[in-house]
Amino acid sequence: MDVPADILVKLERYCAYQERCEADVRKKMAGMTISSAQREEIMRRLKEQSFVDDARFAALYVRGKMRENQWGRLKIRQGLYAKGIAPEIIDQAIAEIDEEEYTSMLSEAVDKWKRLNSADADDRSKLIRSLLTKGFEMGEILSILKS
Repeated sequence: MDVPADILVKLERYCAYQERCEADVRKKMAGMTISSAQREEIMRRLKEQSFVDDARFAALYVRGKMRENQWGRLKIRQGLYAKGIAPEIIDQAIAEIDEEEYTSMLSEAVDKWKRLNSADADDRSKLIRSLLTKGFEMGEILSILKS
């Protein structure tokens, strides 16, 4: 299959600039004037040359969203699902979360909420709702609040 070299180079740069998942690359290709057979060939080449790797993308996404955005597992899982990542890859990436770091992050989120909302410091329902929207599981929230 003959693939336009300029389009392949453009997509290689797109993938090299920032980690991309297959769905991101397919979305980018949708705006290009190439046939579906060419799209599949380009995707095959990008995967073959390791420009696109959904497992690597998922691992980086998990670390980034957890450390930079302080997201919980549920919100991270939903974000990966929205990106079109396969469930088994999502499960594998979520399983790599360091429990100690995750618990520490949740504790810090509780402390930060209490500092910023000192007038409502006793209002557990607002705190729990806030943590649930960040994607933390109810059982983990209650466990942290007990300690």
